[in-house]
Amino acid sequence: MRIVQRRMSRMAAVMSAAVLALAGATAVASAADSWPLAPRAVSGLPGIPAATDLANVTSASGAHCRDYFFPVTESPGSSAVLKEFGQLCTADPALLGKQPVQILVHGGTYDHTYYDWPYQPERYNYVRYMTQRGFTTLNLDRIGYGRSDHPLGASMNFDVAANTTHQIVQYLRQGGLGTRFGTVTLNGYSMGGLTSQVEAGTFHDVDALMVHAVGHGLLTAASVARLGTFAYPALLDPKFSGRPWAIDPAYLTSIPGRRTIFYGPSATYDPRQLTVEDATKDTMSATELADITLRTYTDQTKNIDAPILWSPGQYDKIWCGTTDDCDTDPMSAAEPGFYRPGVFTKYIVQNTGHATLLGYGGLDYLNEIVRWLGEHGIHGVGGARG
Repeated sequence: MRIVQRRMSRMAAVMSAAVLALAGATAVASAADSWPLAPRAVSGLPGIPAATDLANVTSASGAHCRDYFFPVTESPGSSAVLKEFGQLCTADPALLGKQPVQILVHGGTYDHTYYDWPYQPERYNYVRYMTQRGFTTLNLDRIGYGRSDHPLGASMNFDVAANTTHQIVQYLRQGGLGTRFGTVTLNGYSMGGLTSQVEAGTFHDVDALMVHAVGHGLLTAASVARLGTFAYPALLDPKFSGRPWAIDPAYLTSIPGRRTIFYGPSATYDPRQLTVEDATKDTMSATELADITLRTYTDQTKNIDAPILWSPGQYDKIWCGTTDDCDTDPMSAAEPGFYRPGVFTKYIVQNTGHATLLGYGGLDYLNEIVRWLGEHGIHGVGGARG
């Protein structure tokens, strides 16, 4: 009798586990089915964004996220349509369209992982921080990076990057994801910062932009020496073996072990970040590298008429290469003169380097963004934290 009772108890336990598992699966399916946005065509844009959930793309943010491929063209007159990857995240899908959206634009040799950092996300993950405070984020892989299409590397420059970003702004503004986003901002890192500046200065279609780790006057002796020993062709790196586009000599990546260039003094960052850096690194285009160098000697940023928060990391060894300290560097001191009066705010992020978000001081930058946006009338909606 006891044997029968034990067997029945085990069967009941198994059935209960199965019911719970089924209920969990049903809950997950219901959550996916309840995502409120259905992509649709937008007049003047080259296609309909495609919603997908890529099995190999997960967010470390803990937010509700949905993957999209946006049809874009490199230039306004181009007929060739490319797919640009973006991950839309929010703490509450019911608030999509009601929350301000931040488009996140990464830099060279990174992809969207820079803003959705997997190591200690409670400290370093931008998407997590902003979605918890009532913002929606759209985290991009720029064309030529990550899961986006890879055209010829020589075709990539910041007019192309700005044009594709502009199309994505318009998909959001005009309801390409099923709802219109009324408040759209850009946050750009390094090459993504220049992308954001060119986009805002050319198309005038964003409400605010935040840029970090990019400025004017790149070519100091120290910066040239560091960049000259940082990268090599992606086809030489085992990480990109078998990628058809990697045989293109215009695609570069960082030499293993050289990503300390993105960090300040050893006391300003966790050394375990370097392991994550090499594991998650991406590529960049040699023509983008040349283009960013040339554009740091123009005043095209005077075309920007939206509020801009400019935030280098204190120990940015690329942009503040004269003193290696943006508090004292002449590049940093001269930066306000490249913008029209009334739009520019300077905030040097202490205790971090070129990878501004990933040093110990990165959280200060996140706090400052929320404060600065609020100062300009842009507030999170429905966030769990203030």
